[in-house]
Amino acid sequence: MNIIIFKTSVNDFSDLEYLSHILDAVLGIGNWSFALEDSDKIFRVNAKSLTAKQISRLLTDQGFLCEELPYSLDEFKI
Repeated sequence: MNIIIFKTSVNDFSDLEYLSHILDAVLGIGNWSFALEDSDKIFRVNAKSLTAKQISRLLTDQGFLCEELPYSLDEFKI
């Protein structure tokens, strides 16, 4: 399983409520989360079979910015 992190334009609970049924259907319940308090509105996905590009497309097709953020596990001291 891959963890992919994105910067988004999802701003608030209303946006999240709009997207949740789509994300649950495609990614599965419990396989995604948002950090709306973060300035980049971070979207984390536990991706089983989808690529970052496919996941990004889910949000962009709904009118939201969704840009993959590169990271290294070294940053997290793992």
